[in-house]
Order: sequence, then C-alpha cells, then structure tokens
Amino acid sequence: MSICSHRIPMTMKRIGHALYGLYIVVASSSLASQLTDENISISVVAQNGMPKHIVKLGSRWNFGYGSLWTHKGWQYAAYWDDAKQVSIARRELPSGDWSVVSLPDYQRTESGDRGKGGRKSRGFGDGHEKVVMGISSDGIIHLSFDHHLSTLRYRTSLEPVANNPAAYEWTADLFGPVQDNLGGHKITFVTYPSFSTDGEHFALYLRLGGGSGSANSHFFAYKDGKWSPNTEKNSQLIDKRWSGGNGTVNAYPHVMVIHNGRRHLTWCWRDTPDSSTCHDLCYAYSDDDGITWKNSRGDVVAEKGKRFITADAPGITVWDIPPGTRFLNGGSMAVDADGRVHVLMRGEDGPYVHFQRDPTSWEWTRKKSASGKLIAGKGRYLYIISNRELMRTLTKGFGKIETIASVNDELFKDSSMGIDRTRVQQDGWISVIGQSGKTVSVVDYQVENR
Repeated sequence: MSICSHRIPMTMKRIGHALYGLYIVVASSSLASQLTDENISISVVAQNGMPKHIVKLGSRWNFGYGSLWTHKGWQYAAYWDDAKQVSIARRELPSGDWSVVSLPDYQRTESGDRGKGGRKSRGFGDGHEKVVMGISSDGIIHLSFDHHLSTLRYRTSLEPVANNPAAYEWTADLFGPVQDNLGGHKITFVTYPSFSTDGEHFALYLRLGGGSGSANSHFFAYKDGKWSPNTEKNSQLIDKRWSGGNGTVNAYPHVMVIHNGRRHLTWCWRDTPDSSTCHDLCYAYSDDDGITWKNSRGDVVAEKGKRFITADAPGITVWDIPPGTRFLNGGSMAVDADGRVHVLMRGEDGPYVHFQRDPTSWEWTRKKSASGKLIAGKGRYLYIISNRELMRTLTKGFGKIETIASVNDELFKDSSMGIDRTRVQQDGWISVIGQSGKTVSVVDYQVENR
C-alpha cells in the first residue's frame, strides 16, 4: 500500500480532509531563525492506525522511542494498526511516497501468552506495549513489541533490506517469525525495550526480572549479525537490590545514547509502583562497548554481567532528589556534538528541568525549562519538541529557549508523539510521528543544513 506525501506551505494553509482540517503555522516572530514555508512538510503514512476503542480509554499506545528511524536516505515507521498487528512503513527521503505492510502472523490480544508476569502483564492497551524499532549498520531491521512483564517478542528482516531498499519489494515476506529469544534461552518478564545506535554500534535495552520498584536493567550488543551477550545472566548491568527503602528498587533509564562510540546512560530510581517514590538523577558511561561502566567522575562502578550498578554505587547519583516530590521517571536525554549530556524531565516542583553535564569539568548544572523531548542537532543547537511546538536553545550553558515552529496538537491527539532521533544527524531534518483517529502522519522540520 502506498500513500502520497503532502508537502504543504505553512502559512496558515489547511491540510486536506484526511488530516481532519489541522493547521500548522510558523511562529510569528520576526527572528531570522524562524522556519519558513520550505522548511516544514507533512506526509500521511497510512490511515490504518489502531483506533481508540480497541484499547483502554485514555491509553497512549502508539509511537514510543524508535517508532521512526532513518537509515541511508530512507525513513521507516512502525506502529500498531487497526488489525491489532504491527505495521511497518518506509519512504525514500525527502518526499517519497510511503509504502506500508501489516505483519499478519502476530495479533495483539488480551488472552495470548503474556509471560510469567501473570495478572500484571495483561494490561492490554495500557501504553506499555508500544512497537519499537531499530536498524543496525548491516541493514537489518529489528522490531520488538507488546511488552509489559511479558515474554520477549522480537523479529527482524531476513535480509539487509535497509542497506539497499530499492532492491526489495516491500512485503511481509521480508520479515522473519516472532522470536522469544536473542539467540539464547527464552527471555521473560520484559518491559520497555529500546534500540540505540550511533550509526556503527547497535544495542538493545530490556527491563527484566520484575516490575516498578523491583527490576533489573539489561543491555545487549549486536555485532556481526548476532547479539552478545544473548542471555539474562551475562547482559545485566543494573541490579534492583540496595540498602534503602524496602530493599529493592528499579532504574528508569532514558534511552541510552551512543555518541562517538561512548555509551551514555541516565536514569532515576523508583522504590515501588507508586510514582511518588522516584528519586535521584544518576549517570554512567562506557567506552568499551558497554562492558565496563564508570560514574560521572570516571571511577569504574560496574562490569556488565559480573559487577552491577546499584543505588548504593559510589558517585552514581549526580543530583540528589528525595522521594515524595513531583520528580517523575520519563523525560529524555541527548548528547550534543561537544559531548555534553543533557537531560529533560519533570522536576521536584512539577515543571520540567534541564540538567546538563560539562564534558570537561564533569560538573552538573540545572535550570527550569520547557516541557518536551530533547534532540541534539549537528552543531550548537539543542531542540525541544512537544505536541505543539518545536523549540531550540544553545547546547552550551542555558540560553534563551525560542519557538521556531508551532503545530496544532490535534495531529497527535490519539497517540503519544514519536521522534526520529537518527535523521537530524544525517540530513538536518527532525521528523515527528503521531496519530489522529486512524490517520498516521509525519511532520518534518528542516532545522539545519545537510
């Protein structure tokens, strides 16, 4: 199935009826930094997004991290569709038509094998079970989906489709069967999978061994067509046991960022399923493909599979935040061109806070900020994306936040917002995916030159 892309001048032009009369406008400021008509476009991916009535009222089930991904001049989207199946779409950038295929051999159901999580893992449509995608440097497309304390669901393309997409007809036959392992034993109790890359290195995160307040964090590295390690025992990095609270905790990582080969990881702890027990901002990094990990000062604190990071690990907390505030897991992390680490998340008082780590002094600073998701540009700008606005600020220090484009958030009213975190480094565009009714759409912003 192919859907035409619509490139729309942005001076208060109406988008066609398929997008329910939405408007996008360029911010009215006279600043030269504002985007122009030629810098913004919208495309309709498909009109087969999973409708509201299928899942729990109020759930935001579609478009998490990795739902939109760019590789070698083509862009890919992955989401739940109206057949309760995973749809995956692709287009040639900058404005090719989308082609969409629904993968027919797995349907999302309440009664299927939800793994060992029992009753807790049967939260059909509660927002945990988003489709995530990643593309490794060998051109293999990786998909993982339908997780909340459940058995691993993972599948890949059978061929290196993404390295030569024009050579392959876009059909369901390109993808292999759903697997419950990564080449080792069956993996259970899975929540929050996510893929990370810097274009060369490729990694997978899984939360395993329990739920909120009592779970471990595992990281797997992909190389030469295989995952290594591929078992729970050898992949564990963060352990749930500690000396405080009720004796267990779990990390809520922001998705790991790989920048120039260095793996950066930030997270907060949560003591129980009650979100008010979130506390502390933590950071660690690795320069050897995720085997040895150091705290912000450069001291070794863990070796994956052998010595784990815990809430008692020295120097792992970079900002002390006690439980019982409005500090909340979630948010986002980015690493800019100079190696500064940026974290944007809800602070103790409720408004969002921007934390920043200086790569030379290792000092952490913070300032109140706008809400949204972070993405680092190729140069001196950091971008904040919300359902309504695209904003930017300088990567160094805490400069003024300026809005450079605005979008009617009706475009995202029936889903979470997904961001392509891989594209801007390749061609200077930021892409955002969302859903209104059953219409899945992508908004593209050109923020930097190629």
